[in-house]
Amino acid sequence: MRRFLTPAASAAALAALALAQGGAASLSSLGNFFFGPKLVRAEVVTSEGGVLHDYRVDRGHIRALAPGSLTLLEKDGTTVTVPVASTANVTLGGATVPLTRLRRGFVATTVRDGAASASIVVATRR
Repeated sequence: MRRFLTPAASAAALAALALAQGGAASLSSLGNFFFGPKLVRAEVVTSEGGVLHDYRVDRGHIRALAPGSLTLLEKDGTTVTVPVASTANVTLGGATVPLTRLRRGFVATTVRDGAASASIVVATRR
C-alpha cells in the first residue's frame, strides 16, 4: 500500500532535503534539484479538481525510435520503452517538431499520466 504525505509534510520534507543538500529551500531550488540534470526518473502524484494524476517522468538517451514510441537508456542503466501519443507535444531544443525528427543518441524527457502514452517529450541533441 502506498502512503502519501500531506502537502504540508511533503513541503517540509522537501525543504529539509534541500537544506541538507546545502541549498536554499525555495520551490525553484527544489524543482531544479529533483528535475535538473541528475534526474533519472520520477513519479509525481497530483490532485486536480479532486482527480488524482500519477505522472511518470523518464529521462535518458534515445536508443530506438518506432512509430508511437521511444526507447530510452536511463542514467542508472534501465531501458524503458515509452509509448508516445500521436498528439504529444514534442520539442527539440525548444522548437516544436514531429516525433520523427528525434534521433538515436538525443536526450529525451517524457511525461505520461498513469498508463497513458506520453503527452510531452522534451529532447536535446545531448
